[in-house]
Amino acid sequence: MMAAACAVAIEAAKKDGIEIVFEKTPMGWNAFREFGDTLPAESLKRAVEIGTLFFGGVGDTEIDKTLGVKHPEMMPEARALLALRKEMGLLLNFRPVVYHKSLDHLCLVRPENIPSDGIVQVFVRMLLEDSYFGTSDLYDHIGCGVRDQLMIKLKKEVVGDEEAVVELAYYRRETLLKYMRAVFWYARERGLPVISIDKTNVMARYVLWRKMATEIGKAEFPDVPLSHLYVDAANALLGMPMKLAGVIMCGNEHGDILSDGAAGMLGSLGMMCSSAVNPETGSAMFESGAGTACDLKGKDKVNPIGRILTAAMMLRHIGAKVGAGAIEKAVEKTLLAGYRTADLARLVDNRDMILGTEAMGEAIMTNL
Repeated sequence: MMAAACAVAIEAAKKDGIEIVFEKTPMGWNAFREFGDTLPAESLKRAVEIGTLFFGGVGDTEIDKTLGVKHPEMMPEARALLALRKEMGLLLNFRPVVYHKSLDHLCLVRPENIPSDGIVQVFVRMLLEDSYFGTSDLYDHIGCGVRDQLMIKLKKEVVGDEEAVVELAYYRRETLLKYMRAVFWYARERGLPVISIDKTNVMARYVLWRKMATEIGKAEFPDVPLSHLYVDAANALLGMPMKLAGVIMCGNEHGDILSDGAAGMLGSLGMMCSSAVNPETGSAMFESGAGTACDLKGKDKVNPIGRILTAAMMLRHIGAKVGAGAIEKAVEKTLLAGYRTADLARLVDNRDMILGTEAMGEAIMTNL
């Protein structure tokens, strides 16, 4: 997927007179074999210095069972991915889900639920704090005795025979202000409403979330329509995407789950594109959200479209707007022509239209 997407990105950027040069910064289990670390210090240093990352996959479920058991502190999703987000201050995670009427047959949504002008959903997940960082962020501030008494444990400390395990989750007002203002600004620029997702009926941190969203919207963005939904209600509406049209403001855990579900409704997780941005420094990481699909390694079956659309997000971020638009049009043209990868093969009668990873990349490059 990365080979296909990097080639498309390099070619598309030329349309804006921009030359892209990729520098490899090894991470994940392959890096562990060579450097003894799933996040080598030099890789982290260069990634932060460069500031614009095009991120591949770092996980491997089989290696997790071997090296991962021996070295739980090196599990790459936490060691590499979460560490990069934290180190670079990547607060905003944009996951756009766009329904085209002309491609409604790809979706798991009933065609009549997609209007003629399509639907735009942009999930903007708060990528820091919440339950994903709560325990690790607060761990050193809690004495050993209190940790033992409350049964608070880091993920790497869990062995499986515990009577109970407690994790912490939190939001800080300062971080919520940065995040919510950025989301409202993004929605205003695109003329879209904001749908705020929470769980105020049972979770204290989401009472703060809703109160702040309401206050900021009313005081600073009165021109941006704002509505609120419980996360379970939002989940029930994934099959009716028009009811979730707009910019969807959601916490780390809720945003992770809902956006994956939305991508599935779009037809396949292989179609998902994603970016993570620090709104203050401009540092950003671009990664499709489909995971690593290790069982398909070497079979030339995986869908590179999500990674290629992620390249379009990266180009737009660095100012190559013509190239970004060209990638998106090339992907749409390729799909309209009837070409599919294995994850979308249920929709194809002509087996000649089912392409492998490399061939799909080449087809998109041709249309580019």
